[in-house]
Amino acid sequence: MSSAAQLAMMDPQGRVPPAQTVYSDLLGVSYPARKRQVEFSCSNGDSFDTSGKNTCEIPLAVGTGEWLDLSNSYFKITIKNKSKASNGTTNVNVCYKLPHDIIERLQILGTNSEMIEDVQNYNVLARLLTLHQLGEDGLTYNTGLGECQKSTLQNDFVAADMSTASAGSPTDAELATMLNQVTGGVSEIGMGSHHGQLNNVANASKTGFGVIKADESLSICFPLISGITSTNKYLPVGMLKNRSLSLRVTLARAIKAFAVGASDSTADVSYSNVAFVADVITMAETYNEKFQNMLRSIGDISIHYTTYKNYQDAQAASDLKYNGLIPDSSRSLKSIFTTFIGQEETANTDALQMLNPDVTQYQYTILSDTYPQSDVTVGKTNRNQAFANLHIALGQLGSITSRCTGSIDSYYNSTATEANSSTFALGVCCESHNKSSNLLESGISLQNSTQPCRLTATLNAAAALNVNHFTLSDRLLMIDADGNLRSSG
Repeated sequence: MSSAAQLAMMDPQGRVPPAQTVYSDLLGVSYPARKRQVEFSCSNGDSFDTSGKNTCEIPLAVGTGEWLDLSNSYFKITIKNKSKASNGTTNVNVCYKLPHDIIERLQILGTNSEMIEDVQNYNVLARLLTLHQLGEDGLTYNTGLGECQKSTLQNDFVAADMSTASAGSPTDAELATMLNQVTGGVSEIGMGSHHGQLNNVANASKTGFGVIKADESLSICFPLISGITSTNKYLPVGMLKNRSLSLRVTLARAIKAFAVGASDSTADVSYSNVAFVADVITMAETYNEKFQNMLRSIGDISIHYTTYKNYQDAQAASDLKYNGLIPDSSRSLKSIFTTFIGQEETANTDALQMLNPDVTQYQYTILSDTYPQSDVTVGKTNRNQAFANLHIALGQLGSITSRCTGSIDSYYNSTATEANSSTFALGVCCESHNKSSNLLESGISLQNSTQPCRLTATLNAAAALNVNHFTLSDRLLMIDADGNLRSSG
Protein backbone atom coordinates (compact mmCIF):
# COMPACT_ATOMS: atom_id res chain seq x y z
CA MET A 1 0.00 0.00 0.00
CA SER A 2 1.36 3.42 -0.96
CA SER A 3 2.08 5.90 1.79
CA ALA A 4 0.59 9.38 1.98
CA ALA A 5 3.97 10.82 0.99
CA GLN A 6 4.07 8.61 -2.15
CA LEU A 7 0.48 9.49 -3.10
CA ALA A 8 1.29 13.18 -2.77
CA MET A 9 3.83 12.75 -5.61
CA MET A 10 1.46 10.87 -7.94
CA ASP A 11 1.69 11.93 -11.60
CA PRO A 12 -1.35 12.56 -13.89
CA GLN A 13 -1.31 8.91 -14.99
CA GLY A 14 -1.72 7.70 -11.41
CA ARG A 15 1.85 6.50 -11.00
CA VAL A 16 3.73 6.93 -7.74
CA PRO A 17 7.48 6.78 -7.04
CA PRO A 18 8.97 3.94 -4.95
CA ALA A 19 9.09 4.54 -1.22
CA GLN A 20 12.89 4.47 -1.30
CA THR A 21 12.97 7.70 -3.33
CA VAL A 22 10.56 9.68 -1.12
CA TYR A 23 12.18 11.92 1.48
CA SER A 24 9.19 14.01 2.53
CA ASP A 25 8.06 11.47 5.15
CA LEU A 26 10.91 11.97 7.59
CA LEU A 27 10.10 11.76 11.28
CA GLY A 28 8.97 14.98 12.91
CA VAL A 29 10.90 16.74 15.64
CA SER A 30 9.56 15.99 19.11
CA TYR A 31 8.24 18.49 21.62
CA PRO A 32 10.74 18.88 24.46
CA ALA A 33 10.12 16.16 27.04
CA ARG A 34 11.83 14.34 29.90
CA LYS A 35 11.33 10.78 31.10
CA ARG A 36 11.99 9.35 34.54
CA GLN A 37 11.43 5.84 35.82
CA VAL A 38 9.34 5.87 38.99
CA GLU A 39 8.89 3.08 41.53
CA PHE A 40 5.38 3.40 42.97
CA SER A 41 5.19 1.74 46.38
CA CYS A 42 2.24 0.46 48.45
CA SER A 43 0.23 2.90 50.54
CA ASN A 44 -0.91 0.22 53.00
CA GLY A 45 2.46 -1.01 54.25
CA ASP A 46 5.21 -3.17 52.85
CA SER A 47 4.69 -6.55 54.54
CA PHE A 48 2.13 -8.99 53.17
CA ASP A 49 1.29 -12.68 53.49
CA THR A 50 -1.05 -15.15 51.82
CA SER A 51 -3.51 -15.75 54.64
CA GLY A 52 -4.25 -12.36 56.23
CA LYS A 53 -2.96 -9.12 54.76
CA ASN A 54 -2.83 -10.04 51.08
CA THR A 55 -4.05 -6.92 49.22
CA CYS A 56 -1.50 -4.40 47.93
CA GLU A 57 -2.76 -0.85 47.30
CA ILE A 58 -0.45 1.07 44.96
CA PRO A 59 -1.38 4.68 44.06
CA LEU A 60 0.10 5.81 40.74
CA ALA A 61 0.42 9.51 41.58
CA VAL A 62 2.34 11.98 39.41
CA GLY A 63 2.99 15.72 39.34
CA THR A 64 0.85 18.38 37.69
CA GLY A 65 0.79 18.02 33.92
CA GLU A 66 2.79 14.76 33.87
CA TRP A 67 1.94 11.73 31.74
CA LEU A 68 2.14 8.05 32.67
CA ASP A 69 3.62 5.57 30.18
CA LEU A 70 2.60 2.02 31.13
CA SER A 71 3.96 0.29 28.02
CA ASN A 72 7.21 -0.77 29.73
CA SER A 73 5.85 -1.11 33.26
CA TYR A 74 6.38 -4.07 35.56
CA PHE A 75 5.41 -5.41 38.97
CA LYS A 76 8.17 -5.93 41.53
CA ILE A 77 8.00 -8.09 44.65
CA THR A 78 10.25 -9.95 47.09
CA ILE A 79 9.13 -13.43 48.19
CA LYS A 80 10.36 -14.91 51.47
CA ASN A 81 10.15 -18.71 51.65
CA LYS A 82 8.95 -19.86 55.09
CA SER A 83 7.80 -23.33 53.99
CA LYS A 84 8.18 -26.21 56.43
CA ALA A 85 8.35 -29.99 56.28
CA SER A 86 5.82 -32.15 58.12
CA ASN A 87 7.77 -31.88 61.38
CA GLY A 88 7.00 -28.14 61.43
CA THR A 89 10.63 -27.13 61.97
CA THR A 90 12.64 -28.15 58.88
CA ASN A 91 12.75 -25.53 56.15
CA VAL A 92 12.12 -26.76 52.60
CA ASN A 93 12.40 -25.41 49.07
CA VAL A 94 9.34 -24.09 47.30
CA CYS A 95 8.75 -23.70 43.55
CA TYR A 96 6.33 -21.93 41.24
CA LYS A 97 5.42 -22.30 37.59
CA LEU A 98 5.03 -18.67 36.48
CA PRO A 99 5.45 -15.35 38.30
CA HIS A 100 1.81 -14.50 37.54
CA ASP A 101 0.77 -17.43 39.76
CA ILE A 102 1.14 -15.26 42.87
CA ILE A 103 -1.62 -12.83 41.81
CA GLU A 104 -5.23 -13.82 42.46
CA ARG A 105 -6.91 -10.59 41.35
CA LEU A 106 -5.80 -7.47 39.50
CA GLN A 107 -7.77 -4.21 39.70
CA ILE A 108 -7.13 -0.73 38.32
CA LEU A 109 -9.21 2.15 39.70
CA GLY A 110 -9.79 5.59 38.21
CA THR A 111 -9.86 9.08 39.70
CA ASN A 112 -13.03 8.59 41.75
CA SER A 113 -12.16 5.01 42.72
CA GLU A 114 -14.25 3.85 39.78
CA MET A 115 -13.25 0.37 38.62
CA ILE A 116 -11.79 0.57 35.13
CA GLU A 117 -10.33 -2.94 35.02
CA ASP A 118 -11.00 -5.94 37.25
CA VAL A 119 -9.56 -9.38 36.43
CA GLN A 120 -10.50 -12.06 38.95
CA ASN A 121 -8.62 -15.37 38.92
CA TYR A 122 -5.85 -13.48 37.17
CA ASN A 123 -3.35 -16.33 37.66
CA VAL A 124 -5.66 -18.77 35.86
CA LEU A 125 -5.99 -16.38 32.92
CA ALA A 126 -2.26 -15.70 32.87
CA ARG A 127 -1.51 -19.42 32.74
CA LEU A 128 -3.81 -19.81 29.72
CA LEU A 129 -2.42 -16.84 27.81
CA THR A 130 1.21 -17.51 28.64
CA LEU A 131 1.21 -21.18 27.67
CA HIS A 132 -0.76 -20.62 24.46
CA GLN A 133 0.85 -17.44 23.20
CA LEU A 134 4.54 -17.41 24.11
CA GLY A 135 5.82 -20.86 23.23
CA GLU A 136 8.91 -22.49 24.71
CA ASP A 137 11.31 -19.86 23.40
CA GLY A 138 9.04 -17.06 24.61
CA LEU A 139 8.97 -18.54 28.09
CA THR A 140 12.73 -18.97 28.02
CA TYR A 141 13.68 -15.55 26.71
CA ASN A 142 10.84 -13.05 26.27
CA THR A 143 9.54 -13.14 29.83
CA GLY A 144 12.70 -14.08 31.70
CA LEU A 145 11.97 -11.33 34.22
CA GLY A 146 10.01 -13.85 36.24
CA GLU A 147 13.16 -15.80 37.25
CA CYS A 148 11.54 -19.10 36.25
CA GLN A 149 11.89 -19.33 32.51
CA LYS A 150 14.00 -22.20 31.31
CA SER A 151 13.06 -25.11 29.09
CA THR A 152 12.67 -28.49 30.78
CA LEU A 153 12.83 -30.45 27.54
CA GLN A 154 15.59 -32.73 28.78
CA ASN A 155 15.81 -36.14 30.42
CA ASP A 156 18.56 -35.59 33.01
CA PHE A 157 16.33 -34.00 35.62
CA VAL A 158 16.72 -35.93 38.87
CA ALA A 159 15.14 -35.81 42.32
CA ALA A 160 18.35 -34.64 43.96
CA ASP A 161 17.93 -31.29 42.23
CA MET A 162 15.26 -30.30 44.76
CA SER A 163 17.01 -31.69 47.82
CA THR A 164 17.83 -29.88 51.04
CA ALA A 165 20.47 -31.06 53.47
CA SER A 166 18.03 -31.59 56.33
CA ALA A 167 14.83 -32.59 54.59
CA GLY A 168 16.18 -35.04 52.03
CA SER A 169 15.04 -35.40 48.42
CA PRO A 170 11.51 -35.65 47.06
CA THR A 171 10.92 -38.90 45.21
CA ASP A 172 10.79 -39.06 41.42
CA ALA A 173 7.04 -39.61 41.63
CA GLU A 174 6.56 -36.50 43.77
CA LEU A 175 8.57 -34.41 41.36
CA ALA A 176 6.66 -35.86 38.44
CA THR A 177 3.41 -34.74 40.07
CA MET A 178 4.82 -31.33 40.88
CA LEU A 179 6.08 -30.70 37.36
CA ASN A 180 3.04 -32.24 35.62
CA GLN A 181 5.12 -33.88 32.95
CA VAL A 182 2.93 -35.23 30.19
CA THR A 183 4.87 -38.28 29.05
CA GLY A 184 3.79 -40.50 31.93
CA GLY A 185 7.25 -42.02 32.34
CA VAL A 186 9.07 -41.50 35.62
CA SER A 187 12.37 -41.97 33.81
CA GLU A 188 11.54 -38.99 31.62
CA ILE A 189 10.94 -36.34 34.27
CA GLY A 190 11.05 -32.96 32.58
CA MET A 191 10.34 -34.27 29.11
CA GLY A 192 7.39 -32.30 27.76
CA SER A 193 6.93 -30.47 31.03
CA HIS A 194 5.82 -27.49 28.92
CA HIS A 195 5.80 -25.08 31.85
CA GLY A 196 9.10 -23.58 30.78
CA GLN A 197 10.91 -23.84 34.09
CA LEU A 198 13.81 -25.77 35.57
CA ASN A 199 12.97 -26.39 39.22
CA ASN A 200 16.34 -26.97 40.81
CA VAL A 201 18.99 -25.17 42.81
CA ALA A 202 20.89 -27.79 44.78
CA ASN A 203 22.77 -29.14 41.78
CA ALA A 204 25.64 -26.71 41.30
CA SER A 205 26.01 -27.65 37.65
CA LYS A 206 22.64 -26.11 36.80
CA THR A 207 21.14 -22.67 37.11
CA GLY A 208 18.13 -22.39 39.44
CA PHE A 209 14.86 -21.20 37.97
CA GLY A 210 11.39 -21.13 39.46
CA VAL A 211 12.47 -22.19 42.93
CA ILE A 212 13.10 -20.36 46.19
CA LYS A 213 15.54 -22.10 48.48
CA ALA A 214 14.63 -23.00 52.03
CA ASP A 215 14.45 -19.97 54.35
CA GLU A 216 15.68 -17.62 51.60
CA SER A 217 14.18 -14.74 49.62
CA LEU A 218 13.87 -14.01 45.92
CA SER A 219 12.98 -10.70 44.24
CA ILE A 220 11.19 -10.96 40.90
CA CYS A 221 9.85 -8.49 38.33
CA PHE A 222 7.32 -9.19 35.59
CA PRO A 223 4.90 -7.24 33.36
CA LEU A 224 1.22 -7.38 34.24
CA ILE A 225 -1.38 -8.68 31.79
CA SER A 226 -3.75 -5.75 31.50
CA GLY A 227 -5.68 -3.88 28.83
CA ILE A 228 -4.87 -0.55 30.48
CA THR A 229 -1.12 -1.18 30.33
CA SER A 230 -1.39 -2.23 26.66
CA THR A 231 -3.09 0.83 25.13
CA ASN A 232 0.22 2.20 23.74
CA LYS A 233 -0.92 5.66 24.83
CA TYR A 234 0.51 7.97 27.47
CA LEU A 235 -2.15 8.61 30.10
CA PRO A 236 -2.47 12.31 31.10
CA VAL A 237 -2.69 11.39 34.79
CA GLY A 238 -1.22 14.73 35.88
CA MET A 239 -4.25 16.51 34.39
CA LEU A 240 -6.81 14.32 36.14
CA LYS A 241 -8.55 14.86 39.44
CA ASN A 242 -6.26 13.74 42.28
CA ARG A 243 -3.53 13.27 39.63
CA SER A 244 -3.44 9.50 40.25
CA LEU A 245 -4.73 6.06 39.39
CA SER A 246 -4.75 3.13 41.80
CA LEU A 247 -3.43 -0.38 41.28
CA ARG A 248 -4.84 -3.05 43.59
CA VAL A 249 -3.22 -6.48 43.63
CA THR A 250 -4.65 -9.37 45.65
CA LEU A 251 -2.03 -12.05 46.30
CA ALA A 252 -2.93 -15.73 45.94
CA ARG A 253 -2.92 -18.29 48.73
CA ALA A 254 0.41 -20.11 49.06
CA ILE A 255 -1.03 -23.54 48.29
CA LYS A 256 -2.43 -22.21 45.01
CA ALA A 257 0.67 -20.32 43.85
CA PHE A 258 3.47 -22.57 45.11
CA ALA A 259 4.36 -26.25 45.38
CA VAL A 260 6.64 -28.14 47.75
CA GLY A 261 8.31 -31.51 47.31
CA ALA A 262 6.07 -33.62 49.54
CA SER A 263 2.33 -33.68 50.20
CA ASP A 264 2.83 -33.45 53.97
CA SER A 265 4.96 -30.28 53.73
CA THR A 266 3.37 -26.85 53.89
CA ALA A 267 3.98 -24.00 51.43
CA ASP A 268 4.26 -20.70 53.29
CA VAL A 269 5.61 -17.38 52.03
CA SER A 270 5.57 -13.68 52.91
CA TYR A 271 6.03 -10.65 50.67
CA SER A 272 7.82 -7.33 50.90
CA ASN A 273 9.30 -4.57 48.70
CA VAL A 274 6.12 -4.53 46.61
CA ALA A 275 6.13 -1.87 43.90
CA PHE A 276 4.93 -1.00 40.42
CA VAL A 277 7.56 0.51 38.13
CA ALA A 278 6.61 2.73 35.18
CA ASP A 279 7.85 5.72 33.19
CA VAL A 280 6.60 9.22 33.93
CA ILE A 281 6.85 11.71 31.06
CA THR A 282 7.11 15.47 31.53
CA MET A 283 5.92 17.11 28.32
CA ALA A 284 6.51 20.72 27.31
CA GLU A 285 3.99 23.10 28.88
CA THR A 286 3.07 24.36 25.42
CA TYR A 287 1.89 20.89 24.44
CA ASN A 288 -0.03 20.38 27.68
CA GLU A 289 -1.90 23.62 26.99
CA LYS A 290 -2.76 22.46 23.46
CA PHE A 291 -4.01 19.15 24.84
CA GLN A 292 -6.20 20.81 27.48
CA ASN A 293 -7.58 23.27 24.93
CA MET A 294 -8.51 20.31 22.73
CA LEU A 295 -10.30 18.65 25.66
CA ARG A 296 -12.24 21.82 26.41
CA SER A 297 -13.28 22.19 22.77
CA ILE A 298 -14.43 18.60 22.14
CA GLY A 299 -15.55 17.66 25.67
CA ASP A 300 -13.70 14.36 26.13
CA ILE A 301 -11.39 11.87 24.48
CA SER A 302 -11.56 8.07 24.38
CA ILE A 303 -8.83 5.46 24.44
CA HIS A 304 -9.68 1.95 23.26
CA TYR A 305 -8.56 -1.10 25.18
CA THR A 306 -9.63 -4.71 25.61
CA THR A 307 -10.13 -6.41 28.95
CA TYR A 308 -10.95 -9.80 30.42
CA LYS A 309 -13.76 -10.58 32.84
CA ASN A 310 -14.03 -13.80 34.82
CA TYR A 311 -17.06 -15.94 35.64
CA GLN A 312 -16.43 -19.01 37.80
CA ASP A 313 -18.59 -22.11 37.93
CA ALA A 314 -18.20 -25.62 39.37
CA GLN A 315 -18.58 -29.14 38.03
CA ALA A 316 -19.04 -32.24 40.18
CA ALA A 317 -17.00 -35.34 39.40
CA SER A 318 -20.11 -37.44 38.91
CA ASP A 319 -21.72 -35.17 36.30
CA LEU A 320 -21.21 -36.20 32.69
CA LYS A 321 -22.85 -33.10 31.26
CA TYR A 322 -21.82 -29.50 31.82
CA ASN A 323 -24.30 -26.69 31.21
CA GLY A 324 -22.80 -23.44 32.47
CA LEU A 325 -23.98 -19.85 32.21
CA ILE A 326 -21.68 -16.93 31.39
CA PRO A 327 -23.56 -13.76 32.48
CA ASP A 328 -21.52 -11.23 30.53
CA SER A 329 -23.13 -7.90 29.58
CA SER A 330 -20.40 -6.37 27.42
CA ARG A 331 -21.21 -3.94 24.64
CA SER A 332 -18.77 -5.71 22.34
CA LEU A 333 -17.93 -9.33 23.19
CA LYS A 334 -14.96 -10.57 21.15
CA SER A 335 -14.05 -14.02 22.53
CA ILE A 336 -14.82 -16.52 25.29
CA PHE A 337 -12.27 -18.85 26.89
CA THR A 338 -12.86 -21.70 29.35
CA THR A 339 -10.43 -23.60 31.57
CA PHE A 340 -10.93 -26.48 34.02
CA ILE A 341 -8.99 -26.42 37.30
CA GLY A 342 -9.15 -29.08 40.03
CA GLN A 343 -10.94 -28.06 43.24
CA GLU A 344 -8.66 -30.14 45.45
CA GLU A 345 -5.41 -28.39 46.36
CA THR A 346 -2.45 -30.33 47.70
CA ALA A 347 0.96 -29.05 48.69
CA ASN A 348 3.00 -30.92 46.07
CA THR A 349 0.80 -30.41 43.01
CA ASP A 350 0.13 -27.54 40.65
CA ALA A 351 -3.18 -26.02 41.76
CA LEU A 352 -3.44 -24.03 38.51
CA GLN A 353 -2.97 -26.97 36.15
CA MET A 354 -5.27 -26.65 33.12
CA LEU A 355 -6.91 -30.08 33.12
CA ASN A 356 -8.80 -31.81 30.35
CA PRO A 357 -11.79 -33.50 32.05
CA ASP A 358 -12.15 -35.93 29.13
CA VAL A 359 -14.21 -33.48 27.07
CA THR A 360 -15.80 -35.27 24.12
CA GLN A 361 -18.18 -32.59 22.83
CA TYR A 362 -18.81 -28.87 23.38
CA GLN A 363 -20.59 -25.81 21.98
CA TYR A 364 -21.12 -22.20 23.08
CA THR A 365 -24.42 -20.32 22.75
CA ILE A 366 -24.37 -16.51 22.48
CA LEU A 367 -27.77 -14.83 22.24
CA SER A 368 -29.67 -17.31 20.05
CA ASP A 369 -26.69 -18.38 17.94
CA THR A 370 -24.38 -21.35 18.49
CA TYR A 371 -20.61 -21.10 18.18
CA PRO A 372 -19.33 -23.08 16.35
CA GLN A 373 -22.46 -23.74 14.33
CA SER A 374 -22.32 -27.49 15.07
CA ASP A 375 -21.20 -29.30 18.21
CA VAL A 376 -17.46 -29.88 18.21
CA THR A 377 -16.56 -33.53 18.76
CA VAL A 378 -13.27 -34.00 20.63
CA GLY A 379 -11.27 -37.16 21.21
CA LYS A 380 -7.82 -38.67 21.31
CA THR A 381 -7.82 -38.95 17.52
CA ASN A 382 -9.87 -35.77 16.92
CA ARG A 383 -8.35 -33.12 19.18
CA ASN A 384 -7.11 -30.56 16.66
CA GLN A 385 -10.42 -28.80 16.02
CA ALA A 386 -10.81 -27.70 19.64
CA PHE A 387 -7.20 -26.49 19.61
CA ALA A 388 -7.78 -24.62 16.33
CA ASN A 389 -10.90 -22.87 17.66
CA LEU A 390 -9.01 -21.83 20.79
CA HIS A 391 -6.23 -20.25 18.76
CA ILE A 392 -8.69 -18.48 16.45
CA ALA A 393 -10.17 -16.91 19.60
CA LEU A 394 -6.64 -15.91 20.62
CA GLY A 395 -6.16 -14.30 17.18
CA GLN A 396 -3.23 -16.57 16.37
CA LEU A 397 -4.21 -19.39 14.06
CA GLY A 398 -3.43 -17.55 10.83
CA SER A 399 -0.22 -16.05 12.17
CA ILE A 400 3.17 -17.53 11.40
CA THR A 401 4.25 -16.43 14.88
CA SER A 402 1.51 -18.43 16.63
CA ARG A 403 3.17 -20.52 19.33
CA CYS A 404 1.98 -22.90 22.02
CA THR A 405 4.11 -24.40 24.75
CA GLY A 406 4.36 -28.18 24.73
CA SER A 407 3.03 -30.79 22.34
CA ILE A 408 -0.54 -31.68 21.41
CA ASP A 409 -0.30 -34.35 24.13
CA SER A 410 0.02 -31.62 26.74
CA TYR A 411 -3.22 -30.15 25.38
CA TYR A 412 -5.25 -33.35 25.01
CA ASN A 413 -3.26 -36.39 26.06
CA SER A 414 -3.61 -39.42 23.82
CA THR A 415 -3.16 -42.01 26.58
CA ALA A 416 -4.48 -40.65 29.89
CA THR A 417 -6.38 -37.41 29.47
CA GLU A 418 -7.00 -35.53 32.69
CA ALA A 419 -3.87 -36.23 34.74
CA ASN A 420 -1.40 -35.62 31.93
CA SER A 421 -3.03 -32.73 30.06
CA SER A 422 -2.17 -29.32 31.41
CA THR A 423 -2.58 -26.77 28.63
CA PHE A 424 -6.19 -27.71 27.87
CA ALA A 425 -8.71 -24.91 27.29
CA LEU A 426 -11.69 -24.18 25.10
CA GLY A 427 -12.27 -20.97 23.18
CA VAL A 428 -14.50 -19.35 20.62
CA CYS A 429 -14.21 -16.13 18.60
CA CYS A 430 -17.42 -14.16 18.11
CA GLU A 431 -16.13 -11.01 16.40
CA SER A 432 -17.83 -9.91 13.20
CA HIS A 433 -14.48 -9.37 11.47
CA ASN A 434 -11.08 -10.97 11.45
CA LYS A 435 -9.15 -9.95 14.57
CA SER A 436 -6.49 -8.32 12.40
CA SER A 437 -9.11 -5.79 11.22
CA ASN A 438 -8.47 -3.93 14.50
CA LEU A 439 -11.94 -2.40 14.58
CA LEU A 440 -13.67 -1.00 17.64
CA GLU A 441 -16.83 -2.71 18.90
CA SER A 442 -16.84 -5.37 16.20
CA GLY A 443 -18.06 -8.00 18.68
CA ILE A 444 -21.52 -9.01 19.88
CA SER A 445 -23.50 -6.57 22.01
CA LEU A 446 -24.95 -8.15 25.15
CA GLN A 447 -25.99 -4.92 26.89
CA ASN A 448 -29.71 -5.35 26.33
CA SER A 449 -29.78 -9.12 26.34
CA THR A 450 -31.64 -11.18 28.93
CA GLN A 451 -30.01 -14.38 27.66
CA PRO A 452 -26.67 -15.21 29.28
CA CYS A 453 -24.03 -16.91 27.19
CA ARG A 454 -23.76 -20.63 27.75
CA LEU A 455 -21.31 -23.51 27.36
CA THR A 456 -22.65 -27.04 27.03
CA ALA A 457 -20.19 -29.92 27.07
CA THR A 458 -20.02 -33.66 27.46
CA LEU A 459 -17.19 -34.70 29.76
CA ASN A 460 -16.12 -37.19 32.42
CA ALA A 461 -14.15 -35.44 35.15
CA ALA A 462 -12.22 -37.67 37.54
CA ALA A 463 -12.56 -35.07 40.32
CA ALA A 464 -14.58 -31.95 41.14
CA LEU A 465 -13.56 -28.96 39.04
CA ASN A 466 -13.66 -25.18 39.08
CA VAL A 467 -14.71 -23.99 35.64
CA ASN A 468 -13.37 -20.54 34.78
CA HIS A 469 -14.90 -18.62 31.89
CA PHE A 470 -13.08 -15.51 30.65
CA THR A 471 -14.67 -13.05 28.24
CA LEU A 472 -12.62 -10.63 26.14
CA SER A 473 -14.42 -7.41 25.24
CA ASP A 474 -13.86 -3.87 23.98
CA ARG A 475 -13.90 -0.96 26.39
CA LEU A 476 -13.31 2.78 26.19
CA LEU A 477 -11.26 4.77 28.68
CA MET A 478 -12.76 8.27 28.65
CA ILE A 479 -11.13 11.48 29.88
CA ASP A 480 -13.12 14.72 30.08
CA ALA A 481 -12.17 18.38 30.48
CA ASP A 482 -12.94 18.29 34.22
CA GLY A 483 -10.27 15.64 34.79
CA ASN A 484 -12.60 12.68 35.27
CA LEU A 485 -11.46 9.26 34.11
CA ARG A 486 -14.07 6.59 33.58
CA SER A 487 -14.56 3.37 31.67
CA SER A 488 -17.38 2.32 29.37
CA GLY A 489 -18.15 -0.91 27.58
